Amino acid sequence: MNARDVSFEALQIGETATFSRTIHEKDVEAFALLSGDMNPLHMDEAYAQTTQFGQRIVHGMFLGALCSCLVGMYLPGKRCLYLSQTLIFKKPVFIGDTVDVEGTLISKSQSTKLLSVDIVFIRDKEVVAQGQAQVQVLG
Repeated sequence: MNARDVSFEALQIGETATFSRTIHEKDVEAFALLSGDMNPLHMDEAYAQTTQFGQRIVHGMFLGALCSCLVGMYLPGKRCLYLSQTLIFKKPVFIGDTVDVEGTLISKSQSTKLLSVDIVFIRDKEVVAQGQAQVQVLG
């Protein structure tokens, strides 16, 4: 897949980008190895069953990695320099869930080439996480 290549000037307030991702056990295992977060809530089914969630949950920062995919590949895409991200986790995401990752361009600064992108994660028509990315569009 190639990253979208669009100039700062061509980006319009209100434009959106969306992609879907089903999160598999192998994704959680790979993320745990990469991040070093082997918390049993993510990795140990027997332990997770004793929690309020009743099963293993996906790392919150795995969703953060999907934010990186959104801004780095779709909105704005290739020319993106990721500066900051906020995330609020509203509901747990479980292994096997499919989330829609939706980004909306809400502001842009001509002088600094900075963008603000609202990001929402939706599972079965329910918001499970949301946040905002600040990115700069490079020449």
